[in-house]
This record gives sequence, C-alpha cells and structure tokens, in this order.
Amino acid sequence: MIMRDIEKALQQSNCNHWRFNSLTLSKQALVHVCRNIYVENEMCKVLQLGGGDSALFWKSLGELELLPVHATILEHHPIRAKELKESLVDTPHLTLFGSSLKQITDEEWKKVFDHPKQSKERWSSIGQLVPESQADLFSIRHAFYSDLDQLSIPAHSIDVMIVDGPHGNGRSLAYPLFSDVLKPDALILVDDFNHYPFLVDLGQIYRYEEVFREISGDRRWVLVKLAGTKTDTHAN
Repeated sequence: MIMRDIEKALQQSNCNHWRFNSLTLSKQALVHVCRNIYVENEMCKVLQLGGGDSALFWKSLGELELLPVHATILEHHPIRAKELKESLVDTPHLTLFGSSLKQITDEEWKKVFDHPKQSKERWSSIGQLVPESQADLFSIRHAFYSDLDQLSIPAHSIDVMIVDGPHGNGRSLAYPLFSDVLKPDALILVDDFNHYPFLVDLGQIYRYEEVFREISGDRRWVLVKLAGTKTDTHAN
C-alpha cells in the first residue's frame, strides 16, 4: 500500500475516536504492516489478537475501499468486547470474536509447542478457565483464548497476524495454535516483544525474517515475515 492511502485510513480512524495511549498498538506499526502487504485482486485477511482501537483502522481501510480486507479480532475482556461490538456495528468486513481465557500447565505448554500440528485439536481438552475477575491481570502465565473450536478460519488463509493479546506470556500460544491458518509467508506483528520471549517462542515453530522493529520510549514492537514452518519431528 502507498502512504497516501494509509494516511487516509489513519485520519478517519482518528475521527472515529481512536484512543491513543501507552496500551494502544503503535500507529507506526500498522503503517509498516500495510507497506508490506502485497495482495493483487485478493482479499487481505487479518487475524488480530487483542481488540484495541486499532480495529478502527481496519474498519476505515475497508469503508474507504483502500484495501480489500477482512479482519477477525479476538478479545477476552467482556467490557472491551462490548465496546468494540458497538464501534463495529454494520461493518461486515470485521468479525469480532469474544472469548474467555484458559490457563495451561507447564507440561501442557511443552506439549503444545512440541506438537504444533496437533495443538488445535488438543486445545479443548486441556487447561482450566480463567475467572473473569482476572481479565485485567498483566502477569498471568500460559493463558490464551479458550473457545478456539468456535472460530472458523479457512486453512492457510491469514496474510497478517497481529499479536497484541492476551496479557502475559500466553500470547505465544498463537504460533502453534494458528499454524494451520497462517499462510507460509504471512506477516506477524508482535507488540511488546521484549516483555516475554515471544521471538524465541516464534522461532520454535517458524523460520522467519525480521522486517522492522521499533524501540522508542515505551514502544516495543517487531514485524516479521514467515518463511515456512519448521518440521514437526516429535512423536505424538
């Protein structure tokens, strides 16, 4: 995408009351994502983990017909999910998926990463639900969206995955659990990549090339491009 079109979408997002604070995904990160999207006569499919105001950016891109895009947005916090639902009324190119969280053990974590191809089918039978009262915890361990069996995404269809939720180290679980829906050369934007070993975890599942990273003030994000998955050689 060209900068002129990206700026148009950002401007309209501001008009739709994009709240910009330390918890909001960097607008520069979205600029770099869009500058690296190459789809010709195809729908760009985005999977966003964490339902921040950046959803308004994908909304604007579609409404202004600057990019044929469909974004699926996952959000675990019930209040935030409700706010987003109200903001995205009559927006057919965005799908909001509200889900509770579940927390898995160290042993279950290891099995998920050791056998990424089987992780999705095993997900419903492991872990324990996280109480809604803990939805705001930033230090929760091994927690991820629980209701993935209700999420319907075609295989190898996602061009861009934004990893901005949930809180804690558990967002790394996106790598094995969505390995079946990401394209082999998908872009992955990882916010706050320095908080936990998100890139180390990514490297367990994929080969990738780093496209750009920002380390400025409280902004820490990295954009990578996948170069295929690593072979799952472990026994079931």
